[in-house]
Amino acid sequence: KLDYIASLGTTIIYLNPISKAFSSHRYDTGDYKTPDPMLGTEEDFKALCDAAHEKGMKIILDGVFNHTGDDSRYFNRYGLYPTVGAIQDEDSPYNKWFCFRKFPDEYESWWGIPILPKLNHTTEACRHYFTGENGVCAHYVKKGIGGWRLDVADELCDEFLDELRVSVKGASPDPDPVIIGEVWENAA
Repeated sequence: KLDYIASLGTTIIYLNPISKAFSSHRYDTGDYKTPDPMLGTEEDFKALCDAAHEKGMKIILDGVFNHTGDDSRYFNRYGLYPTVGAIQDEDSPYNKWFCFRKFPDEYESWWGIPILPKLNHTTEACRHYFTGENGVCAHYVKKGIGGWRLDVADELCDEFLDELRVSVKGASPDPDPVIIGEVWENAA
């Protein structure tokens, strides 16, 4: 349908989250670097980006970087991933990626929803996973996206946002990749 979409004068296609998750909306990310198999493979995604670019369009991804799903490789509540998740062991490499008030049952989550544990971007390893040279943001920019729409951007710390901007701009062949922050409350 890219020819039809381009014929409408479209220059940007914004996609909801594409990462593997266990819900249909995918705002409960399971694995940031793996596309949901329902949508195709990473090669399929790169082909989409390339085809859209050939028609003068950019693909923008929805970055859900404030929280993961509790059913993620990072938190791994149900043990469905081979990695030792944050909730499984205090020695997990992911444990400091989340804010536990009382391990393992009390932790910060997005809007108090326990299936959406909030990421702790004050932890350098967590931040770097997203904003590093080979982090999630640069990974998809190198696959061909034109930028990111940041879910609940006002809930991400300034240090994370600054590093994300550097990462995206550094990885992009486009001199001005798109970075849009979703803010529903007062944007001040």
